[in-house]
Amino acid sequence: MRVTAIVIALLLALVSLQCEATWDDAKTKGIFPYWQSGGDWFTLMAFVNGSEETSDMLYIRLYDGHSSCSDTPTFYWIRPKEMRTFSTTVEIPTWIPATASYGWILFRVEHGEPIHAYCVVYNRVTCTGYTVPAYDQDDGF
Repeated sequence: MRVTAIVIALLLALVSLQCEATWDDAKTKGIFPYWQSGGDWFTLMAFVNGSEETSDMLYIRLYDGHSSCSDTPTFYWIRPKEMRTFSTTVEIPTWIPATASYGWILFRVEHGEPIHAYCVVYNRVTCTGYTVPAYDQDDGF
């Protein structure tokens, strides 16, 4: 009985090693090559689920200018035909706290649904800004 329990535990441990999904296992891997926050500047991101039937999980990480992850990864559920907005300022929900003042953003979609990503860097004082294109991270710029 004890040997059977040990064998089953080892088999389950081996299966669990193969079943773990990591950040890089996502079906869709996107990047915004620039974001900025601080002073009068903030970054606003919008993600639209293009699927009409399937929800998906969206993961977002902000990286600083020195290639280190400046914040903990955040994840959000995005329903069919839903638009979710995120920003680096508290005034616009949903706020993603940023410890750095600039860098790039990596985002992932767990199931690979058609997600449309938009990013704007905006200045509150001058009411001007610019768009930042989203790229597929595997294809590069």
